Amino acid sequence: MGKRDRGGKGHSPADSRELSRRAEEAIRKSARHARASDTGPSRRLAWSTLRRAMALAEIPVGHATLLLLLALALAALPVISPRLEQWAIDDGIRSGEYRIIVAACLWLIALALFQLGAGAAQGIVANRLGQDAMDRLRRRVFAHMQRLSIGFYERREPGKIIARVTSDIDAINELLRMVLTGLFSDFLKGLGISIIMFAANWRLALLVHTVLPPIILLMSAFRRRSERVFRRVRESLAGVSSYLHETITGIRVIKSFSRERVSAAIFADLTEHYARASVNQVRVFASLFPTIQFMHSIALVMVFWYGGSLASAGAITLGGIWAFVRYSLMLFDPWRALAEFAASAQRAAVALDRIIEVLDEEPLVSDAPDAVALPSLTDRIRMEGVDFSYDGRTPILRDVSFEARVGEVIALVGATGAGKSTIVKLLARLYDVTGGRVTFDGVDIRRATLGSVRGQIGMVPQDAFLFAGSLRENIAYGAPDAPSSVIESAADAAGVSEFASRLPDGLDSPVHERGVRLSDGQRQLLSLARALASGARVLILDEATSSVDLFTESAVQRALEEARPGRVTFVIAHRLATVRSADEILVIEEGRIVDRGDHAALMRSSARYRAMALRRFTDLEEEPWSA
Repeated sequence: MGKRDRGGKGHSPADSRELSRRAEEAIRKSARHARASDTGPSRRLAWSTLRRAMALAEIPVGHATLLLLLALALAALPVISPRLEQWAIDDGIRSGEYRIIVAACLWLIALALFQLGAGAAQGIVANRLGQDAMDRLRRRVFAHMQRLSIGFYERREPGKIIARVTSDIDAINELLRMVLTGLFSDFLKGLGISIIMFAANWRLALLVHTVLPPIILLMSAFRRRSERVFRRVRESLAGVSSYLHETITGIRVIKSFSRERVSAAIFADLTEHYARASVNQVRVFASLFPTIQFMHSIALVMVFWYGGSLASAGAITLGGIWAFVRYSLMLFDPWRALAEFAASAQRAAVALDRIIEVLDEEPLVSDAPDAVALPSLTDRIRMEGVDFSYDGRTPILRDVSFEARVGEVIALVGATGAGKSTIVKLLARLYDVTGGRVTFDGVDIRRATLGSVRGQIGMVPQDAFLFAGSLRENIAYGAPDAPSSVIESAADAAGVSEFASRLPDGLDSPVHERGVRLSDGQRQLLSLARALASGARVLILDEATSSVDLFTESAVQRALEEARPGRVTFVIAHRLATVRSADEILVIEEGRIVDRGDHAALMRSSARYRAMALRRFTDLEEEPWSA
């Protein structure tokens, strides 16, 4: 049968080349990420992974003691049963002592009932402890991520960050479930069985135990092979997840270029690669467990062969042989459990390392030990000789200095990558300067608490993000305790009330996640209203009008004029109408302020600004290049 048509139609040669290129690129990209994260954890012993997982789980001592007692009970009870069966066979059945048979049966029933109760108690306690531990770990990881600086999120893909709190913790939960519900009791049971077997007949016990070294070697080989297999599965799954996230976030572009069929075919190739890797993973397990079962059968043959010869010589009873058969059957349970544990440990090791990587990440920006609360801005903001680099090597800003007074609007213009957005990030203390300083009313913001600095910042980004909830809840996001009058006033000022009045529930109308059912302009107005409602003393518009129509831009301009008093406003824009009314325009080039002044002055004196205006500013309503 030919290769299936994943898109429902045939592909052109160009499409086929595109499919192959994109699929291979996604797989290589995911493989690089997986190999980068695999450095170390896949080589760690399972016990090391277990110790780290238990440390993160933070299981209370009292509960751990209870689980230990239940594990001891569940380990001891099965070991007693074969001895009772031996007693029933040798002293009851063979001797015709019905009383002994009944007594042995009653004891076996009692042990079974006690084992049933202990097993149920262990399952309930272990499940509760595991879920509580994972709940604490999820909250700990999430709370820590909230503390991390913006750079952490800018360096990582959203899908991989989400995986830290979801699938990675689930992998650790699976490992803990195995440990808490059986691994320890299985280990104790195996140890007890070995001791009893050697005490009963050391020659027969030694013969049975000769099959264990090959199983240990098999487990070691499995661990090495499973590392490679699990790595391939993680690489292919990462490719699927990464491309899925890319497709969902870029669905508008895909549909606008009618690339649905190509995207579906690329995704099909990636999922097929993942399916092949998963099948290979199953093959590894398929060869491991039957091999252990085969060695188990060999042990039973040895018991019957050598035990039979001992019974013929009168060195062991029939009941003794039966007990050895039962012990041999139980002896391999811990090894099967250990094989499953080793597989889970391989998955958990990578997940654990990724979680610890997040927990070990320190915020790039944090409160100084002697940080003080910054009073509300009343006078001016200054940047004084500021230098900045994201990586400590490549300079982004060089000797940037300016002053902005309350009531003024400062516009930042320049080519893409010139450093405009970096300047406003430093103002909001999303990063700390590497040289110079930023002051609010003369106070270096590095000596102020983060909350008191960012609490005075109202950011309106280019891509306005809205949360699931109502219009009102989104406006009140930065000021959840603000009275309705403040929310409604901000909605009026930003022009939100105008389109909200046409909705069935007004400001209480629902907003779906990211505001997908609102226009770009409406989302932008909501973002502006949110900044105004927060009472921010510093308003920052980062390309906020770049993707809106002229009507919405005019509404934004009106809102900015009304918001001027009592605030400092910073505007990054490429449209003339947005910047020409600014009190001062800073022309940024390669991280430096190369020109400054108002629009009229710069049109007269700055060749750079005039060239930029003619080349980049866009305004269809007026003659944009006149002074």
